[in-house]
Amino acid sequence: MKEEYRGVWIFAEYRENRIIKGSLELLSLGRGLADDLQVELSALLVGDRLGKLPEELICHGADVVYLAEDKALERYTTHPYQRIVCDLIRENKPEVVLFNCTDTGMDLAPRVACELRTGLSAHCVDLKVDIEKRQLLQTCPYFDYLATIVTDTRPQMATVQSGIVPLPERDATRQGKTVMVKLQIVPGDVEIVAVEARKEEDSERIEDAKVVVAVGRGVKNLKLVQALASVLKGVLGATQPVTDAGLLQQWRMIGQTGKTVQPKLYIACGISGASQHLVGMENSGTIVAINTDEKAPIFRAADYGIVGDVSKVIPALIASLTT
Repeated sequence: MKEEYRGVWIFAEYRENRIIKGSLELLSLGRGLADDLQVELSALLVGDRLGKLPEELICHGADVVYLAEDKALERYTTHPYQRIVCDLIRENKPEVVLFNCTDTGMDLAPRVACELRTGLSAHCVDLKVDIEKRQLLQTCPYFDYLATIVTDTRPQMATVQSGIVPLPERDATRQGKTVMVKLQIVPGDVEIVAVEARKEEDSERIEDAKVVVAVGRGVKNLKLVQALASVLKGVLGATQPVTDAGLLQQWRMIGQTGKTVQPKLYIACGISGASQHLVGMENSGTIVAINTDEKAPIFRAADYGIVGDVSKVIPALIASLTT
């Protein structure tokens, strides 16, 4: 029965004992949904030796933190995390459950939805609620359109792109409670063991960059764009065709199935402006587009447009910035 389900949950992720930016954004988004529905906002935190992370989640908007700690959960592996999340959802019956569009979220969320036989909307860029129907309105990119999806089953689940809402302010005076989850991890629960974790350099975290210089198929000389990014102390981004071709790393991809960025300055080099890319960068502060096609869709999203060849425009920009 739908009426049995109440509450908004987020699955909180952390790196190096810090809640990731995307999960803090989920708290901001979830807080608004919970207030509209007049219910509690809960965060589910799974791992080992998590210290003061539950307190941080409460300070950033959570009313309740469900804390599952065990040595076997130190690093994310699918099966134990899936069992814990599914068991808690069955027991507590939240009406909305949100995940980040991270590797973890995109692996875990569909498995949880499948086991619980409920719907899941992926890569959401906006969430609202129909308060009267208590229905989550899930907005997702669909080719050249934005589609609004509703789910008749419960819980209503979604993975959410980062960068679509501001970070919540930290309020050290907020009160909440932490619920310790009783666990019984057996050997069969952990079928895959993580043996290595590689750290992403802080300077290369595209989600946090203040300047992003992005590469499209119109760029023939990557060194030129790299030089511009270096002058601006920015980070290189890319469209999907560029990363699919192996010209830049996959984690640099911006768009519907990649990263969402909101830098102060975004320079699109040789990018036509397909909707799948625009959804990942359209909320940037100042957008500069460089393209030979004056009718390219990217110019409609740009604050400043330069119609010209990237190979000629970028050297001129570098020269003006360094003199």
